[in-house]
Amino acid sequence: MRLVRTSKVNSQQPFINVLTSVVGAITVLLLDGCRKSADDLSEAVPRSPHEAASQLQKVFETAAPEVRQTVSVVSEAMRTEDFEKAVVSLQIIRSGKNITLDQGLAIHNSELAMRRKILSGMEAGDENAKRAYKILKELKRD
Repeated sequence: MRLVRTSKVNSQQPFINVLTSVVGAITVLLLDGCRKSADDLSEAVPRSPHEAASQLQKVFETAAPEVRQTVSVVSEAMRTEDFEKAVVSLQIIRSGKNITLDQGLAIHNSELAMRRKILSGMEAGDENAKRAYKILKELKRD
């Protein structure tokens, strides 16, 4: 009886080895894919208004001239920390038509970068940041 069990186990061993190899390969591929996605995401999300302004200009470089002009205004306002102008101009761009996915993401990233900068300015007592935050709240209600 033991011989039968042993031979049954031995006949399943190659299947178990193949199954283990396949599961291991899938795990490596998934982990490698997750790491690359996280790296790509960290590169795509700007950490400051300066980086966000550059990203905006890059994705809108083929847009219509009037849109590029508004993007230039936003970018300059973000770089010079003119919070109110940046917030209002971002809203104008957001409400535009025919926004691509990349452009929408750049707008969203710019809004997040500005919001972080405005909040840190408010904590430091910056009156411009307080006024910009008030505008942000009003625009969010609309």
